[in-house]
Amino acid sequence: MNRLAQLMTGAAILTSLAGCGLIGGRPAERDVTIDLPVSRSAAVRRVTSAFRDEGYVIRSTLTSGTKPETEPFRQGDAEAVFRAEITGSGSTSRVVLSGTYHTKQFGGIVKSGEHEVRNSDDPTERALWNRLQQLRLAIREQ
Repeated sequence: MNRLAQLMTGAAILTSLAGCGLIGGRPAERDVTIDLPVSRSAAVRRVTSAFRDEGYVIRSTLTSGTKPETEPFRQGDAEAVFRAEITGSGSTSRVVLSGTYHTKQFGGIVKSGEHEVRNSDDPTERALWNRLQQLRLAIREQ
């Protein structure tokens, strides 16, 4: 009976640690948010300019003004697309940057499923996350 009590206590402690975030940590960030002291139209111009200055080609869509996205580009073995969602009113706006990618496998014959760009330890995701951070800086400096 004493052994059972020890096991139950140990399980309760592990469960509480996981709940506190000490085991497993918090989920990886999936987007970059930028709050700007400019109107939404000025934010659209900043994002468009930053995408182009950083060498990305913007895909033309019906929502490319407030939701621009890049044409697919290469990052190592991956092909990625970055997106921005721009909202705002009056003299403030918010830009949320995110991205997705897939990798080619078996000599480019097969593509993996689409993955969100995250702030993780994976080398491909880390490189893409750094590129999103560079875009953030470029948008702030405009």
